[in-house]
Amino acid sequence: MKLIINSILLMIFFLTIASVNAQQSGEVSDAAKKEFSKSCVSCHGKDGKGNSGMTKMLKVDISALNLTDDATLNKSDDELIKIMHDGLNKMPPYKGKISDKIITELAAYIRALK
Repeated sequence: MKLIINSILLMIFFLTIASVNAQQSGEVSDAAKKEFSKSCVSCHGKDGKGNSGMTKMLKVDISALNLTDDATLNKSDDELIKIMHDGLNKMPPYKGKISDKIITELAAYIRALK
């Protein structure tokens, strides 16, 4: 019995490490990529550097739409998640529209854009 419990704990440990390593290496779920394409690309562009066509419509500088700049990437994951939940300036809130799990994965995706 002790061997089974130890084996299960060891498996959980390695799966957790693998998950953390995947996030740190920039690997992102297909669901997060799909959601980015659906909800974010129109303003932030495929590469995250901003959609210049939206700057005129939203009356903002392209830097406000750039997710690959230091101002965005220096934010903590919690700060990025809060922005996606609550919105910021002209960005609408996505809380209740996108699952918390996908919003968390989107934070990792934003970091992978650099």
